Amino acid sequence: MKANPILSIWTRPKETVGQLIDQNKLEFSILLVCIAGVGGIITALQDSGWFLDLSPALLTIGIFIVGIVSGLLNLGITTLLYTGIGRLYGGHGKLRDMAIAIGPMMIPQVFVVPILIIYTLIFGEQFFTLPEAFSITSIPLGAYFFLTLLTAVASIWSLVISSKAIGVVHGFSSWRGFGVLMTLLGIAILITLLIVMGIIMFTL
Repeated sequence: MKANPILSIWTRPKETVGQLIDQNKLEFSILLVCIAGVGGIITALQDSGWFLDLSPALLTIGIFIVGIVSGLLNLGITTLLYTGIGRLYGGHGKLRDMAIAIGPMMIPQVFVVPILIIYTLIFGEQFFTLPEAFSITSIPLGAYFFLTLLTAVASIWSLVISSKAIGVVHGFSSWRGFGVLMTLLGIAILITLLIVMGIIMFTL
């Protein structure tokens, strides 16, 4: 009997990713990254003070459009990076298999999206408003810390699933999969530092 990937990914990530690759479930992966992309945009706009001059309808449409586009871009970029870096670690993964595996990596974040939507419905414009001076958020602190904790747990579990999924695609251990993620993180930090140093030197 085939497992439901939405449920089995939490306890059997390797088996779940392998099952989806065998079934060639690329469309399922695309759907998941698009949903996660919407959640990412909502999170980015929280307490930002951006686009509050837009009507609720336009803001909602914009969040969904940008979220879907960002999700697809994330799928394309991470597929290339995870595949390329994984091969440096001795892996033999294919691009299509990696693209299929990236969707399940997003499932913990997908579970947070309904909570984010509920928050926007409850708090409305307040959810997106820039906090006052010396305040960390515009919404009640209890609600803020609950959402922060939930997001942190989802991110950690996504990291665990991603390490195992990359390992499955490349045919090596989950620790090597974790190494791929840390290598990518290191590259991102290095590029960020170089950009900041460049800006500082340019402005002096």
